[in-house]
Amino acid sequence: MARCSRRRRLARTPLSAAAQKGIARLETARVDYMHGLSSAEKKDRLSRMSYKDFLLNVVKVPPDVIPFYQTRTHGLYGIGIDAVGALECWAYRYPGFDGMNLDPVANGRMSFTAKGDATPKPSYNFHFADGNASIARLLVRALRPDVLPGTTAHDSVLAKVDYAKLDRAGSPVRIRLSSTVARVRHVGPLSSAKEVEVAYGREKKVYAVRAKGVVLACWNSMIPYLCPELPDPQKDALKYGVKVPLVYTSVALKNWTAFKKLGINGATSPGMYHGGVRLEMPTVIGGYNPTPAGPDDPIIVRMTRTPCKPGLPARDQHRAGHVDLLTTTFATFERNIRDQMARILSGGGFDPARDIDAITVNRWPHGYACEYNPLWDPDWAEGKSPCELGRKRFGRITIANSDAAAAAYTDQAMDQAYRAVDELIAAKAT
Repeated sequence: MARCSRRRRLARTPLSAAAQKGIARLETARVDYMHGLSSAEKKDRLSRMSYKDFLLNVVKVPPDVIPFYQTRTHGLYGIGIDAVGALECWAYRYPGFDGMNLDPVANGRMSFTAKGDATPKPSYNFHFADGNASIARLLVRALRPDVLPGTTAHDSVLAKVDYAKLDRAGSPVRIRLSSTVARVRHVGPLSSAKEVEVAYGREKKVYAVRAKGVVLACWNSMIPYLCPELPDPQKDALKYGVKVPLVYTSVALKNWTAFKKLGINGATSPGMYHGGVRLEMPTVIGGYNPTPAGPDDPIIVRMTRTPCKPGLPARDQHRAGHVDLLTTTFATFERNIRDQMARILSGGGFDPARDIDAITVNRWPHGYACEYNPLWDPDWAEGKSPCELGRKRFGRITIANSDAAAAAYTDQAMDQAYRAVDELIAAKAT
């Protein structure tokens, strides 16, 4: 927005005059805060400081500015700007870098496109109504075409899975649901073993099955407990990553007239229990169309919460978030949800007692895969990072999952699966 418009909007906020002035300067000024250094030297310094430190000590914004930006990195990293590097924030076009003339090509630990993205995104993000669950459905159809009708991504959305066919005897591919693995071990000495035994629980009974090879594509930190014969250094590497906790809350409203009257589709609230309130964007695909006809129709509101603890190292913040999600009652969530929505939407006539139809709190204590953070993690040599050491083939057992890439992205999970299967084929050939 234009500078005058930004200042007018800031003037309507409860922020202090110093914070308003600092935000306006940060968002509009084109200043080289590291004048005299080369682009590579600037990037090196930025990679060693948090974005919070950059704002306070380099840009020298008033401390009152920090709460305005503190939670902006929550959705991507699960932690605030106190624990995310300034160089990462530059890559995602956060304010403060416009005048620093940073070269957008690869440098040091990070690689960027010509636009400066750390993680390039396509112009259109393909989104299924059930999230990544549809990817699993499509993988099942590729393995067992008779189980799920159709041939395209779109026609899979409303297709019904024939669950009775998943585990049919005589099929070259059998998929057994509701089966929790408890132990994986080689049959006989590792050096000469030709089979792996998998023990799993199903319907309160324990079963065992043998195979020529096994891919463990589960949460990598659990693998040392499932497969205790692994070497201790590999166990330590698998336990290194700490999953990022998140909360996705869905609130069913009887209508969205309050949003309509206020002229908004959502609001960001960096200092409140959830980081924001936003009308869910309808996913229209393959005959699925939940789009409401108008503001008098029911709708889903999405709210997100990242239960981190600022001031701690990144992985310790995630651990604190795990405890938070395990100990917080639903009543606490409900009370905060109703209070927050009332405070944000009361100007549009919103009444939480009248307008909220249902609340679903999706606690994701072990969500995103742990990604390495240059502020807290060493700069490992190639092949020496925990994810690389942890995913090494162990006899006839290979390891996948996005944890094995230390990257919380579907494409990375697929890449690791491809690698693990290739390693398994090589192991079976011996």
